[in-house]
Amino acid sequence: MIKSKGEKVFDVCNIILMVLFTCAFVFPVIIIVSASFTSTEGLTKYGYSLFIHGFSLGSYKYIFTASDLFLRSMLNSLIITVSATALLVVTTSLYAYALTRKELQFRKFFTVLLLIPILFAGGTIPYYININNLGLMNSPLAIILPGAVNAWYILLVRNFFRNLPESLSEAAKIEGANNMQVLFRITLPLGFPIIATIILYSAVALWNDWFQAMLFLDSSHKQLWPVQAVVRELNTNFSSIANAVGGGSTLGLNSEGIKSAAVVISTLPIVIIYPFLQRFFINGVLVGGVKE
Repeated sequence: MIKSKGEKVFDVCNIILMVLFTCAFVFPVIIIVSASFTSTEGLTKYGYSLFIHGFSLGSYKYIFTASDLFLRSMLNSLIITVSATALLVVTTSLYAYALTRKELQFRKFFTVLLLIPILFAGGTIPYYININNLGLMNSPLAIILPGAVNAWYILLVRNFFRNLPESLSEAAKIEGANNMQVLFRITLPLGFPIIATIILYSAVALWNDWFQAMLFLDSSHKQLWPVQAVVRELNTNFSSIANAVGGGSTLGLNSEGIKSAAVVISTLPIVIIYPFLQRFFINGVLVGGVKE
């Protein structure tokens, strides 16, 4: 097929824009990684750079020395992310499957009920008061429980489930299967692309979240902080937390190198997991986003 001049111009402009966007996204990552491996002398002389000046693991050694605050924060993030995501999959699957059942009474009401928190948010202050009144302050549950339900994910999964052949569930019910058996033995296995999609969405959001930790976990409970809260504190108030993270003096080390190393370490788990779920991502979003 021969392209017109307009199509060729569009392709060229599109390629240029994609290259520029790629550079804008990739260069900061390269700079941070480079700074984390650069020696103190190199950082002092050259600052942030695309290239490593004097390879050194000093910043990483500092983070993983005497104090276990950083490692504990990684474990906290893992527990919060896995727990909240697992609960999210369960609640989302149950609610979404129920909305696809024609025999469900008040189905439209329960659907409209989901739209309310999507369109109207109570705000941070009511959210804080609610968590405080529930007695969840300074507890990981203050982050886990709110992350266990998401109205948008329920609608996304519902749309995906509605596109599955109804004849499969009907055949299973003729054989004596109940709704729970149909959900866990037929619907969920077939709906793995959309489940993988919401797992990816949820895991990335929970792992990268520091704001809720700042709201609900005060400075006297640093042992409960997720890793992103520790990284944020390192970048905003380095001197107050540096010794707790590294367990020793920062003499002879550049603070920017330590901050960069912390960012790299805290980002690695998501970078490792993402490729395994990415292949389901596009299919899940496209099918789940279609409304019949």
